[in-house]
Amino acid sequence: METATDNLVEHLNKHPELNLADVAHTLQVGRKEFAYRRMVVGEKIKEVAIALQNREPQRVLTHCTQQNNYSIVFMFPGQGSQYVNMGKELYQTEPIFREWIDRCSELLEPELGLDLRSLIYPKNSELESATDQLKQTHIAQPAIFIIEYALAQLWMSWGIKPQAAIGHSIGEYVAATIAGVMSLEDALCLVARRGKLIQQMPTGLMLAVSLSETEVKELLNDELSLAAVNAPNLCVISGNNEAIARINEELTEKGIECRHLHTSHAFHSPMMDGAIAPFTQEIAKVKLNPPQMPFISNVTGTWITDKEATNPYYWAKHMRRTVRFADGVSQLLQEQENILLEVGAGRTLSTFVKRNSAQAAGQIVLSSLPHPKESVDDRTFILNMLGRLWLAGVAIDWGDFYAHQKRHRVPLPTFTRTFFIT
Repeated sequence: METATDNLVEHLNKHPELNLADVAHTLQVGRKEFAYRRMVVGEKIKEVAIALQNREPQRVLTHCTQQNNYSIVFMFPGQGSQYVNMGKELYQTEPIFREWIDRCSELLEPELGLDLRSLIYPKNSELESATDQLKQTHIAQPAIFIIEYALAQLWMSWGIKPQAAIGHSIGEYVAATIAGVMSLEDALCLVARRGKLIQQMPTGLMLAVSLSETEVKELLNDELSLAAVNAPNLCVISGNNEAIARINEELTEKGIECRHLHTSHAFHSPMMDGAIAPFTQEIAKVKLNPPQMPFISNVTGTWITDKEATNPYYWAKHMRRTVRFADGVSQLLQEQENILLEVGAGRTLSTFVKRNSAQAAGQIVLSSLPHPKESVDDRTFILNMLGRLWLAGVAIDWGDFYAHQKRHRVPLPTFTRTFFIT
C-alpha cells in the first residue's frame, strides 16, 4: 500500500492536467478491494498529491479492515439538533438529497402554511428570523424530519442501507417511516400535527444534567419529570420555567454540569398530557404497518414489537414517556458488528453513544453532517464519513454514487483510493 501510494503521488505530480473526479472514479471502480485501505478527501490534484505524500494524519486515513459483514444502524436525532443551513451544500450539490427536501417541503406546505426551505435555507437578510422560527416546535419537528429523511435516502442511494435503526424522540418517526410503519405522506402529516399540538401546550424548559437516572429521580417532584436517559450519567429534566430555573440554580451551586436545551416546550413530561387524546385521534386515521426493518423503541428501550408499532396509543404516549435512549444503545452495542451512523444534523447521538460506558470502546460511530461550529462544508464532511465506512469494509455502490455525473476511466498506477469534491 505504501508503494502504491508513492506511485500514485508520482503519477499525479507528472499529470496535473488530470480530472480528480476521474481519478477517484477509476480507483473506485477499476481496482480490486483489499484489507489494507487508504483514503483522502480533496478538491485539487496538487492538494491531494501533497496530502498523500506527507501522509497527513488528519486527512489521509489508513485502516486494515478485518471484516466486511458489518450491519449499519441509522440513528435519527431529535429536537435541539437543528440549525439554519443544515445540509445546505448537499442541497446545492446532491440531486437525491435535494429531490427529497423539495418533495417533503411541498407535501408539508399545506399543513404548515409555509415553505420550510425558506427557513432551513433562508436569505442572509432573514437569517435571524429563521433561526428563531426553527426553535419553535411546530417548525422544528417537520424540519428535522425532512433533513433526516433526505439524508437517509442519500446514504441508501450510495448503497449504505440500514439493517436496524434507533430514533431519539421525533427521530423515531423517521425510523418508523424508513421501516415502512407509515407512508411518507402520513408521517409528514403526523409530524406536522404533532408539532402543532405540542406548540399549543404550556411552554416549558428542558435541562440536560450530568447525573445518573437514579440521582435525577431523587430530584423530581410534581413540577419536574425525567424526560430522557441519554447515557449512564446524562439525563434530561423537563418542567415549567420556574421549576427548571430553580433546579438549574441548585445543581450549579453543587458544581453539577447542566445545560438548557434549545426547545420551546417541556417534552416527555405531564405538560404534554393535553396533546395525547387529540393526537391519538389523528394517528387513528393513519394506516400503520408492522415494521419491515427492526428499530428500537424510545418508550421501552428495546426492539419495537408489531403490536406497539401499529397501536395509535403507542405513538401518542411516545411524546409523554421518558426517552430511554441509553437502554436502546446498550441493546445495539451487544452486537460488535454494528456500525452506528447518525443520520441528521450534528453529532448529538454519536456523543451519547460514546458516553455509554466501556461498551462503546472500539465501536464505529459516525455522523452525517458537521456541528454548526465546525469549519468544514457538508459535502467534505459526508465524503469523509463515506470513506470511513469504506475503510471499515462496507461495500459502497459506486455506480449509484456517480449516477448524476459523467465520469471517465483514466490510466493510473496500482491501488489506492481517493475521494473528491467538485
